[in-house]
Amino acid sequence: MASLALHPPTAASSYNDHDQDQGKAALPPPTHNSNVVVFEQTIDVEEDVADFFNARFNSREDLANIKSVLQKQAAIGDELNHKLEESKKRTAQALKTAQNVSKASLDSLQNLESSALDLEEQMEHSEAFASGKNNKRDQRSLIEELSDLQSRVQALQDAKRYILIISRTQQLIAETRGLLESSTSKALVPYGSLAELSRSVKATLGGNNTKLEAFLTASVDSLLQELKASLAKKFQASLDAIGWPKPIPDGFALSEQQQDDFEGAFKELLLLQEPTFGPLDRSDNKPYPPLLAIEQMAAPLILRFRYHFDGKRPTNRLDKPEWYLTHILELIKDHSPFLQNFVQGIVQNTEYREYDAKNDFTRLLLGAVERKIRNSVPDMLSSPEILSHAIHETLRFDKTLRDSELYIPPGQTSEWQGTVQVYLNNRAWLKTWLRAEKEFSVARYNQIMDDEDAWQPAYESLGEKDLIIPTKSAEKLMDHLGIVTERYRPLTVLEHRTFLLDVQLDILIAYHRHIRGLVDQYESMTYSFVRVMPGAVSAEELASMGVEGLRNLCQWLFSVEYVSSILKDWSEDIFFLELYKEISERTQKVVNPIHSENEDSEAEDEPEKKLDENGTIFDESVRGFTQLSKRIQDLIIRNVTKEVFSNMKPYVSLASWPQIEFSTVDSLQPHSPAQQDPYLSSFQESSDDVSPELYQPLNILTHSFEFLATTLPTKHFTNLYRQISIEMQDYLWQRVMMKNSFSELGGLQFTRDIRIGLWGAGRRWIKKPENYHRKLRDACILLSLQSAKANSPPPLTFDQDPLSRQQQEQQPLYAKRTLAQIMAVLFDEDLTPDVVRAKLEEIGVMHLGLTEARDVIRRRVECWR
Repeated sequence: MASLALHPPTAASSYNDHDQDQGKAALPPPTHNSNVVVFEQTIDVEEDVADFFNARFNSREDLANIKSVLQKQAAIGDELNHKLEESKKRTAQALKTAQNVSKASLDSLQNLESSALDLEEQMEHSEAFASGKNNKRDQRSLIEELSDLQSRVQALQDAKRYILIISRTQQLIAETRGLLESSTSKALVPYGSLAELSRSVKATLGGNNTKLEAFLTASVDSLLQELKASLAKKFQASLDAIGWPKPIPDGFALSEQQQDDFEGAFKELLLLQEPTFGPLDRSDNKPYPPLLAIEQMAAPLILRFRYHFDGKRPTNRLDKPEWYLTHILELIKDHSPFLQNFVQGIVQNTEYREYDAKNDFTRLLLGAVERKIRNSVPDMLSSPEILSHAIHETLRFDKTLRDSELYIPPGQTSEWQGTVQVYLNNRAWLKTWLRAEKEFSVARYNQIMDDEDAWQPAYESLGEKDLIIPTKSAEKLMDHLGIVTERYRPLTVLEHRTFLLDVQLDILIAYHRHIRGLVDQYESMTYSFVRVMPGAVSAEELASMGVEGLRNLCQWLFSVEYVSSILKDWSEDIFFLELYKEISERTQKVVNPIHSENEDSEAEDEPEKKLDENGTIFDESVRGFTQLSKRIQDLIIRNVTKEVFSNMKPYVSLASWPQIEFSTVDSLQPHSPAQQDPYLSSFQESSDDVSPELYQPLNILTHSFEFLATTLPTKHFTNLYRQISIEMQDYLWQRVMMKNSFSELGGLQFTRDIRIGLWGAGRRWIKKPENYHRKLRDACILLSLQSAKANSPPPLTFDQDPLSRQQQEQQPLYAKRTLAQIMAVLFDEDLTPDVVRAKLEEIGVMHLGLTEARDVIRRRVECWR
């Protein structure tokens, strides 16, 4: 049999045949036949087998290997079949790919054909437009069409950029999530890129595409929340491991693993601090944002706080704000050791070393307190007393935080205003509170003044003569104002601090006005009626005179002096000094109605004055009470002198001064040698009688002095004694000395009345009362000069030594002159005033002028000049 060589078809023929077969229906499988058709060629199988056997089996011995040959050929056949199947698969795939390419080419060709037709149509339209001809399309200018094309191109470019941005966003989110498990710091890199991309897009678009901006913002926020949730979960695991939120007395007592886990999770959470709140601004005075780790530590405590004090539990009582405030203080105290000793050390090793862990923790707890206050106040407005109590407790709470816990929000350099500002920053709440406080103060004032013992001494004298014993009303009033001061001392805002002044000044005004009204009534009752009808004295006036009148005046004086002294002390208090400085810096004027309401004040007519830089907050108030004190003291002087002068009329009416002759010289002559200072001569008790007409006035004066000396401090009594002495001196000078003439013994009698009577009345309390009547003392020396008559007491010579050694040590030595000698000196026109004054000083006349000395010497009947 002849052999047939098989030639493989070319690729082109194969593809063509395949394409032709694709267009025909599938053919049925061929029937079994000895002839096989391959690629349109017929193969004779029998002839081929015969050729194979002829070539391999030439002899009978070769037939023994037929089995192995058959097996080998079977294996070759299997391999060829396998290759055939693979070839069919590759061929099918290649045909499919070629078909797709062919289809795409066909579509592209169709599109090109369509584009060519469109372009041809546009060219025709352009030619028609250029030639002015109209076509069936809408007439639009070329500029409009170009603008539309540009808009489309821009829209396509924008869409491309948006797709790229969204793609980049998804890529960064995926990178962040992938790195979070391995390294938080590495995960923040793609997150930071995403945040920067968001900021860049917002800056570029400027709000022109809010949907894209919203998408980026939501993506950044969502990713940040994922990061925070992951790290917070890790940090919470470390907190649970150490038993938080139970107090931890010593963080270093924890196991090393617990410390490391806590510190690592704490620091990792701080890595999200800047992404959450932005870069830390250290240049401003605003508080720093809270640390995320501290915020998570405070969260369970805040939740517990709300459970106890925001719900319907018995611990949530409107009238007991001190309960939740005390709870917060206890939390701070319990957790301070762990925060200060352990957590603070971790914070110091981060970039947030400016933070105080304890203060940051406290600030977060105070947020719960402020929320509680805001929710509670609306229910308190109907009960002002509860609102006032809550504000008072809050002020105490703030003061404790400042003084004991040294609290100030992290990053804040100015003074912390306190949680009380939640109340005070709301105008309606503030007005309600101020109204309640003023009403309470007024009610307390009325209660004090309605007390029957309001003007009684607050306590018995302790033997200190220099201390003012206040009345009960004055002491209670200033105690109340002191309580108000201490209660609201923690206020930090000027507008709120001035409320304190309003409350205090209102009460001080009322008290000042009340005492002034009593003084006006006393003065009107005591003096007005007498001036209209001299000599007539009513029963009420009698009750206001003498010791009873002095007692009322002293009670008012004590009240005024005590209030004034307390205000002076307050003026030096650092709180009021700072308040005054703050007011003066704002060039405000502290209006003081107390001073302006005085009868002598002309404040209403004066232009408004600025505050004195060196003044104090209560200067005007002190001045008002001081003026009232002076007025009361003047009334005390007038009370004493008026009654004394009223009973001195018989003494003033005496006309016997010039008729007293020397028949009574023995009763006036001293038994011991005369003293060089004659008005100080010592007489025997039998001859130490003053004029009978002076007994009653001196008795009244002595009783008045006794009451004042035992009632008033020494300083006040001495001042009143001085003023009364001046009044008495002027009265006797004008009503007795200058209206009468005196014989020598008449002058001696007047001198004895003054020395024994007037000065004796005060010698019990004043060491040298004559020093308060110096002009009267000098006048008595001149009136009692010896006239050198035959029956007058003999004059002393300069070499006499009439005084005992003890008296010489106590008193200066004065020369003795007669009336004629002194007259010769006083009326000698050739002598200079200095010489005359020196001669007068020789006899002890120190304080009278030359004119006054001549007027006094002329009162002697012997004087002819």
